[in-house]
Amino acid sequence: MMATCSKRRLALLTNMVAPYRVPLYSLLAGEFDLLILHGGKEANRGSWNGHEETVSGARVVRAWGWQIRYTKKLDGKAFDEKFIHITPGYLWHLLRFRPQAVISNEMGFRSMIALAYGMLFRKPVWIWWEGTLHSERNIGPVRKVLRKTFARLTHRWVTYGQTATEYLLHLGVKPDRILQSQNAVDEERFLRVVAPAWDLPQKPVVLHVGQLIERKGVGLLLDAAATLQGQGREFSLLLVGDGRDKRELERRAEALGLQNVYFKPAQAPEKMPAVYRSGDFLVFPTLEDVWGLVANEAILSGLKVLCSKYAGCAPELFVPEVIFTPEDPRDFSKKLAAAISDRLPKPDPMRLKSTKQLGSELVQELNTFIAARMDGSRGIRVTVGHAN
Repeated sequence: MMATCSKRRLALLTNMVAPYRVPLYSLLAGEFDLLILHGGKEANRGSWNGHEETVSGARVVRAWGWQIRYTKKLDGKAFDEKFIHITPGYLWHLLRFRPQAVISNEMGFRSMIALAYGMLFRKPVWIWWEGTLHSERNIGPVRKVLRKTFARLTHRWVTYGQTATEYLLHLGVKPDRILQSQNAVDEERFLRVVAPAWDLPQKPVVLHVGQLIERKGVGLLLDAAATLQGQGREFSLLLVGDGRDKRELERRAEALGLQNVYFKPAQAPEKMPAVYRSGDFLVFPTLEDVWGLVANEAILSGLKVLCSKYAGCAPELFVPEVIFTPEDPRDFSKKLAAAISDRLPKPDPMRLKSTKQLGSELVQELNTFIAARMDGSRGIRVTVGHAN
């Protein structure tokens, strides 16, 4: 697997290759000899098939290891489906490839391997981080100690936005070690004009896209919708996605007496633009999301968005008028009523960073950092894209 080209060798370690990351990975592969190591698709991502092969110019390898699936509970109830990746095979591939820099996602087993390689061969290790103060609020004492260790040993950080940056600052990471980025999707796909996937008769169409699990707040959306329909408001509710709570949510909608509610299965990535063209606005009632790419997709598709305050993207992409507290029935119903009456302000697409912009920033910082290390420089301070 040794590289034969003159590009600098970069290894990227991730749990799985997400389709929305393919354009950014392809940009990195245009600049670096890129090896992407992953632990395999997780079982709850049934619509993600074959996209690993579409990363242009990179070698994509599934490393040897295991996935442990478990249910995260909150207040005694199933809240989320989680996967722990234990992938020793990362080290074997790193030793063969001998990258000049490593980027690893999150602060877990794969990043421990990345840091071990970096210390052994004196190579810089960057961590791509997405967690927020809200999403990490319940981690245990052992993980808290490990996070402090990562904060000391990691050379540089790339964050998914200001809420992820706030968490790193809370750990004691210095601002000049952070490149504040965003999460991004394939913009060209969602900017294309396509026919709606479904043309529902009762307008407006309230759209929800995402897993049908407790963490996504779908049950609270059904409650708010029932409240407004009980007040005589007419609209359709379109829910697109799968998950362990689907049958329970269907029964809940029936028990609430909801009218014009439609449950549709999760769609393949290439079909998602048509899904967004089926709604009049998106509701994102999540109880915990480190970012929320459905917001990006909706904005690019020209939809207004009603966004939970627990989405990591909320303060960065939206004005306060469209941000709500999903557990507060009065706030949720009031904001949803405003959306149904077409009284929400439109989101500003300029708040989104494009994949090209994100890739350019990351490439520039990586090249500067690697070059300085190769020249034996010390104490370099990089200035592009610093967190405030």
